Amino acid sequence: MSVIQFDHLIEEERNLLYRTPALVSYLIGGVDGTFDEKEEAQSFHTVRIYAVDGDPIVFDFYKTVETVHADNLNTVMNQYNGMSVQERTDAMVAELEKLNEILPKVDNLLARSLLKSFKSLAKMIAESSGGVFGFFEITYEEEHLMGLDMITYQP
Repeated sequence: MSVIQFDHLIEEERNLLYRTPALVSYLIGGVDGTFDEKEEAQSFHTVRIYAVDGDPIVFDFYKTVETVHADNLNTVMNQYNGMSVQERTDAMVAELEKLNEILPKVDNLLARSLLKSFKSLAKMIAESSGGVFGFFEITYEEEHLMGLDMITYQP
């Protein structure tokens, strides 16, 4: 299954859109130095939920993502493995900034819904691990990035 609204995009642009949930998951989950099992499980859970629940505009997108998410997440983790946290963060932020050129090429309503879902995913990953007795669940580093401010697209 693919998203018909992406048919006019070049393959590289479509691939980045489909990789974005993996990038967001690893960026937010790994910004504190470790991407743990809870964050990884939350990533899969959220993608699965977004494919069938929530905003119907993104169902097809997340149904497609669900089929490739494991591969995309493994690829992202392997690609950025061995880098320092700062190098990895900078590289992933730069990759996500490319969405500023891609999202304007997508239907406005879909682009807004995708961006909202990416930010929601980031928040869910940040909340999934850490904390002491339910406090301080979101680290300073996660808080700083989870708004995905590097994506400046304004629909």
